Amino acid sequence: MKNETTMRPTIKIRILAVIAALLLGIGILRCFFVFTDFMAHTIYEESTAHLTEILHQANQTLYNKVSFNWGVMRMWAPYLERAQSDAEVSSFLTQAKEEYRFTDFFFVSRDSAYITLDGERGYLDLGQTLPQLILEQQPIVANSVVPDKPEIMVFAVPTAKGSYQGFDYEAIAITYNNKDLVDSLKISAFEGHGSTFAVLPDGRVVLDSSSEDMRGVHNILAMLKNSAGFTAEQITALQKAFAAGKNGNLEFSINGTGYYMVYGSASFQNWTILGIAPKAIVNANMNRLQYTTMAVITGIVGILAVTILLLVVQNNRQKLRKKDQQLLAREELFSNLSRNVDDVFLMIDTETGKVEYISPNVRRILGISPEAVQEDFHVLCSAGGYNCRSRLDDLMQMEQGTQQEWNRAFIHQETGEPRYIHVTGFINAVQGAKKCIVDLSDRTDEHQTTLAVEAALEVAEKASKAKTDFLSNMSHDIRTPMNAIIGITTLMKNELHQPEKLAEHLAKLESSGQLLLGIINDILDMSRIESGKTTLNVEKINLPRQISQLESVIRQQAGQRRQTFTVETHVQHENVLGDPNRLKQVLMNILSNAVKYTPNGGHIRLEIDELTHTEHYTKYRFVVQDNGIGMSEEFQKTLFEPFTREEKSGTNKVQGTGLGMAITKSIVDLMGGTIHVESTTGKGTQFEVVLEFTIDAEADTVQETQVPPEEEENASPLSGMKFLCAEDNAINAEILELLLESKGAHCKIYPNGQELVDAFASVKPGEYDMILMDVQMPVMDGLEATRRIRSGENPLGRTIPILAMTANAFLEDMQKSKDAGMDEHLSKPVDISALEQTVKRFRVTPPPENK
Repeated sequence: MKNETTMRPTIKIRILAVIAALLLGIGILRCFFVFTDFMAHTIYEESTAHLTEILHQANQTLYNKVSFNWGVMRMWAPYLERAQSDAEVSSFLTQAKEEYRFTDFFFVSRDSAYITLDGERGYLDLGQTLPQLILEQQPIVANSVVPDKPEIMVFAVPTAKGSYQGFDYEAIAITYNNKDLVDSLKISAFEGHGSTFAVLPDGRVVLDSSSEDMRGVHNILAMLKNSAGFTAEQITALQKAFAAGKNGNLEFSINGTGYYMVYGSASFQNWTILGIAPKAIVNANMNRLQYTTMAVITGIVGILAVTILLLVVQNNRQKLRKKDQQLLAREELFSNLSRNVDDVFLMIDTETGKVEYISPNVRRILGISPEAVQEDFHVLCSAGGYNCRSRLDDLMQMEQGTQQEWNRAFIHQETGEPRYIHVTGFINAVQGAKKCIVDLSDRTDEHQTTLAVEAALEVAEKASKAKTDFLSNMSHDIRTPMNAIIGITTLMKNELHQPEKLAEHLAKLESSGQLLLGIINDILDMSRIESGKTTLNVEKINLPRQISQLESVIRQQAGQRRQTFTVETHVQHENVLGDPNRLKQVLMNILSNAVKYTPNGGHIRLEIDELTHTEHYTKYRFVVQDNGIGMSEEFQKTLFEPFTREEKSGTNKVQGTGLGMAITKSIVDLMGGTIHVESTTGKGTQFEVVLEFTIDAEADTVQETQVPPEEEENASPLSGMKFLCAEDNAINAEILELLLESKGAHCKIYPNGQELVDAFASVKPGEYDMILMDVQMPVMDGLEATRRIRSGENPLGRTIPILAMTANAFLEDMQKSKDAGMDEHLSKPVDISALEQTVKRFRVTPPPENK
């Protein structure tokens, strides 16, 4: 019966350990799936937003081209009405054809019959768009086929009824090869794998700017149904969205390759513009999206500016034949316009080199007066720098119809500010004379935006790499002890009747748990250091006693590896003010690494020297030297960066997060010191830490007496103690109860602070010796419960020791506990030795003697 009673707590512990392992495994799996879903959703949203933005640019370019052609044709209509003869009409339109480079011009009747400038007649198939053109008097663009000619794209606008060569017409039309509009849809992103289509509501492709991946697609809806496996309901819904002009996006897969598709109305006709790109490269192209967008917008602005300039120049050339006063009025109008734009325009006679026009905003943009440019346009080179003169002279030598453009950094001649200018030059004929037109477009804001985007991109890439490195390191380092814990727990279930193996497994289980706790502590330390929340807790330090405590720990570690550990101390001031825990952490990190990376039988040496001192301050040098495996010069450059470990045979067997040296360097910096390392591969390593402390003058003046250490008592300080406890976690509560009982103590545990406060109201003196209080609990947390006890009616509440026992282990957590009225703060997991040492300080009644 006695053996059966003894075995029950052990069996309970094993069952609880198994349950805890299962719950932890389930929690990890759930976190993994939640994180995976979050990442997939985020990537999808960002990728489709990226593709939608690119498609919008292509859609806008197409719309601008269509609108431009309609606008030009509307300009011709009044002229055709006023023309005196068919010959005059033919001459005007022949010249327009050369200038705008369309393939054919048609006069169109209300039944789609047409006549060309040459008098050729035929039928132009405009399909369902003809009523829109003739009856609704709206401009149209449509696919059509003319006999003996390839498929063309027709732009048509309604006009007043007219007649040409006896043919009655109500509309005029020009045609382009489909390739001209296809080029408008092309996008340069996604490494040539992006495809853009203009489609009708039934899915038929009107314009096709596709990559090799989507070549040969004639109907988008049929492709999605046959190749991507879309259902009839999905196809019907998508067709309705096209017909309604809605915007949207979707994801599909063909032959194992995933694609994103976004679509939206073309803002004319009933076309829908859609873009398709492979999922695998959308993210890579997202970085280029902004540059592409900026280039498209810049190109459009440049084209519009040059077009306006050409129109004004051409208009002035025609007006010169009538009146010089009209030319001056036009020039004045253009000058007023140019004052409010960021483009400087020049017109130079190529024969004489005389500047016939310079926009007055040249002073605002470049800091040069218009009069100076009128005298000699080479004065611009004072702002343009090297090679500017030769580039401007080259413009004078161009043939008509050609142009040159380049970017150049200019300096504002009045303010000295750098300006980023896009220079465009071309030759045009004005009344038979060659004129050089130069456009100096100020792109400074766009250039600065580009630089800012590049800098932001670099920061984002570094942040992404740091996140990836963190997850990779933590996944490995946390899974390593977790694998051991779960594996050993499984083995223990199968070896319940083999005590000798259970003891060995328990030792390994404790070691893996300590390793996992160390990893978590390192991560928390690093997180707090990087967030700037780490502070120093300045206290009195007796340096020899501090080194002695450190020496006892390291000597035990070195002894297990048969290493020699020596300590040399040369100090004058033994008592200083500083943070003893942080000093111990710095030296412990360096010495522990020396033990881990020094082979069995090696030598480790710690030397402490007092370098200099003043009346109030002293400076110490701590040197740790070993004859271990050493470090390469390349690795020493990244030694103090987080998650860095040198990969070689000597280090792969040593477990660690790669955070120790980063934490050490951060603490040394926080303490205002320096750390330096010298190492040679295969020969060893030497660390040198230099720290300055305030001298504890009061302690130095008192002669310290050596007090022999107390003999250890056989009985635990917990023996005979009676504890009142608050713990909401049932497993933790049972573990605490078993630990205290194993040390001869008794306890009463409540699941929250409210119940403990209610119970304490009736506690009598001597009934309980101490309170162990969890902090985070339901109903009432430990901080509030402590405040209630300290201010309650029971006078015992003002004297009974209250210890916080919680997983909150930061300095501000400890301060909150003290502010609430707690006497001490202990961190979970419960360390029974730390609990014994703490209780010894607060215990009033000595433990009973062992008999």
